[in-house]
Amino acid sequence: MSSLVLEIVSKTKSMNLLYVEDNEEARRFTLELLSRFFDNICVAINGKEGFELFQTKKFDLIISDVNMPIMGGLDMAYLIRKIDRKIPIFILSAHTETHIKEAAENIDVTRYLTKPLNLAELTEILRHLINKD
Repeated sequence: MSSLVLEIVSKTKSMNLLYVEDNEEARRFTLELLSRFFDNICVAINGKEGFELFQTKKFDLIISDVNMPIMGGLDMAYLIRKIDRKIPIFILSAHTETHIKEAAENIDVTRYLTKPLNLAELTEILRHLINKD
């Protein structure tokens, strides 16, 4: 591992991550990637579950899919922003439609990322995140 990745991992391993994804295959793939950086990952399969977890536990970062049954990621992010304006929220989507990105910006989502998430992109966004503190 590069020294940059080791530096990032030294800071992210103790962070609490909420990861929200309904698709089992996408969840498995992304969790494999995320587990390289985080030891503490709570998983929800829709925005309603994600919001309920958010209300019961302290998280340092939220990564969520956009389109999910019961409640989507943007609706969940909207509810979370009513409570916490500072928590970083990254929205993942296979869709690149402008209206989805604009909705994410209006909710003040931290980053809008395109699926599938890759190691280089994750490393870069985590580097920015930990250097903000």
